[in-house]
Amino acid sequence: MKKFILALLSTVLLFGQDEGGNYFVDNFLKYSTFYTSLSLESPFTPKQKFVVNTQAGTFEETTEEIQGAYNYSVGIRKLARFKYQAKGKKFYDGSENELSDVATIGAVSGWEYLVKYSTIRSFGEEFVDTESWMRYLGDRFVVKGSYVNFGQQDLEFGQLDIRYRKPFGHNWNFTVGSNFRGHPAYGLFPFNDWLHNNEGHWWELAYEFGYNDENWCDGAICDYNWYDENDNLVSETDNEFYEYYYGDLISQYNDEQVEALGWQYEASLVLGIDYYSYTKKFWLHGWGSLIPFSKGLTDYSFKYEKGDLDFDFGVVAGWKLNRNFGLFGEGRYLSYWGIDSYEIKAGLNYTIY
Repeated sequence: MKKFILALLSTVLLFGQDEGGNYFVDNFLKYSTFYTSLSLESPFTPKQKFVVNTQAGTFEETTEEIQGAYNYSVGIRKLARFKYQAKGKKFYDGSENELSDVATIGAVSGWEYLVKYSTIRSFGEEFVDTESWMRYLGDRFVVKGSYVNFGQQDLEFGQLDIRYRKPFGHNWNFTVGSNFRGHPAYGLFPFNDWLHNNEGHWWELAYEFGYNDENWCDGAICDYNWYDENDNLVSETDNEFYEYYYGDLISQYNDEQVEALGWQYEASLVLGIDYYSYTKKFWLHGWGSLIPFSKGLTDYSFKYEKGDLDFDFGVVAGWKLNRNFGLFGEGRYLSYWGIDSYEIKAGLNYTIY
């Protein structure tokens, strides 16, 4: 899916020409902005942790050392702002997160796009956040191709959206069409099958990842020391090994098995509604896409239970009660394949003269 979208975008960008000039320059480069940025932050100080060395009768510190946080971003964007959006900075740095960017109906007709790639380390965890999409908005239709990888939520997918558009008045737009999505195999937990096939012998998985154990007894008390692949002692009891290591092994096993299945594909019906109203004192912008039916096209496509729905809803609102006081709120809730990704922000502004 990702390769297909990139190939589609490259074809449009490289070969689009018209008689009046260069289609690529006029429709894609004009008014676009390329940016790159790097931010660094010092790490937080974690709470100290210790384990007891029963053989030596001492405490050993096991506090995890947290590295500094960083965010490296690179991207290119061409997006028209809605009237309630004021450009607050002179430069883009990759931290911009305008929820209305993902609305089905944009502020202007024609081509718009966003390509953003970020590598992030936060609280000692490293992940990638990527959001890339291209949309063409016409009078009676809208076409959008996108690829998303939200590393923090472990949500990755690509989709191609083709919809018929029906405006009602100046505020409402209704859309209906087809949605083709590709994604890793979600909704699977291969470890359950592994545990059943191994008759509950959980320690066999640790052996597969290079760990080994050694039985010890102290009077009537018996347990196991656990060693890593370099024969370093990592825990002195099964419970300690469970708490600090075994969960990571389960996650690693599941990730490897799911990745081996490759991407899964499905075709869906998609319904959409958009509303936009703006005055200098009050504005409301809401949008939503509902996927009530999906047909799996591959063996491990997500298995929906009866009544399951995928959706993507968002809203931005603001109200200036007077020249000094105003309220605002915005939020987005995306739920695909049983994985939720949401953000909500609200507050007030009071200007003192």
